Amino acid sequence: MTGHPHSRQLAQTTVETLKRAGHIVVAPGATEQVLRDLVELIDPVLAVILPKVNRSPIMGEVSSTFGDEATDEAVEELVASMREALLDSDGVEDVFAEDRVIERSIFRTLAETLRAIGAREEEEEERPPISVRLDTLGYVAAAAAKSADDDTLRDALDRAAEAAQSELKTFDERTRTAFFRPAEADPEVRLDIEAAIEEELSDLVDRGVVDLPTVVRKLPLPELPDDKRRALRRKLDELSQKHLGVALCPGSWDWSDDKTAIAVVFTPLTEPDPGVIDRATEAFRSELETVLGDLSSLEASPDDAPPSARAPAKPARREDADLAFMRRVLEAAGAMPPIEKATAQRSAPAKEETPATKKKAKPKSPAEKVATDKAAAKPKAKTKSTSEKAAPEKPARATAKRTKKET
Repeated sequence: MTGHPHSRQLAQTTVETLKRAGHIVVAPGATEQVLRDLVELIDPVLAVILPKVNRSPIMGEVSSTFGDEATDEAVEELVASMREALLDSDGVEDVFAEDRVIERSIFRTLAETLRAIGAREEEEEERPPISVRLDTLGYVAAAAAKSADDDTLRDALDRAAEAAQSELKTFDERTRTAFFRPAEADPEVRLDIEAAIEEELSDLVDRGVVDLPTVVRKLPLPELPDDKRRALRRKLDELSQKHLGVALCPGSWDWSDDKTAIAVVFTPLTEPDPGVIDRATEAFRSELETVLGDLSSLEASPDDAPPSARAPAKPARREDADLAFMRRVLEAAGAMPPIEKATAQRSAPAKEETPATKKKAKPKSPAEKVATDKAAAKPKAKTKSTSEKAAPEKPARATAKRTKKET
């Protein structure tokens, strides 16, 4: 149950005062239960008596006035109800005072606490609230405040007020000014509130709840087929990293809606500088023209091709790898010719003599055979031709013997 913010303060102060005076003993772990019972009694009455409380000193009797008769009766009834609730509460083990003593103690506690609350509220009313114009904050916070809807903006201001230990009183939409009431009169609380507002609004941008304003430059493109467009995409990514990475005004590129131009988009993080944006765009455009001029040399990578056009990769076999390894080992040891030479030798066509070039040997007469045998029997000349050096001797002697027998 949510009640008046001061109801729990009054209940807690009353219980602590009675315990210190020795009038009651609260069971261990039952303090929270006793406080809840008292808050239920105090909350509806406090909203009525607090605005009418007389802050003049009170004499300490139950019949003392709080300003008017209606307020006096409300306070008397509240004191009697609180006493009865304490006596009937399961959380109170023992009571060591008479009813009148307990009522007087409760009354004094309520009176002192109400005076303190009234004085604090009067001081807060006299102290003007702290006003913060959202347009005077940093660029990101001011832009986020303009882009956010009313509910999102008010939630962010409430979180900022809680972080700065203050309260958001109101927000003027016309002047875009938020008014805060700090819990304490601290001269530096304004800086804390402004810092908390900037942090909350910047967090909206980081989480994508609101978007910052952008600056767009369009560069026309010629008509391109899909494969050239895929190749151009890689080049555009490189150009974007090279020319659009401005520190306080980062940029990116994208195709236009009709695919006939390139949209260069800048997101300023400070007040936009047209000169910086124009220079970055011109550098991007200049190199883009060079890329378009050389577009005929660009080829789309296999990764850019559609899946249906990609050739299926052949799985490598372990046997092929082992054979290749053994072949390299044998080649290094000299036990096997290199694979290139062996392949060339196997692939070379064998030379064959055509029938036209072949000569048919004539059978020799007996006289020619004798002459041939005698020529073979003569002593060898000192100078021999290469063919004679290569001819063996044994077959010649065997031929001479066969000739003599035949003769």
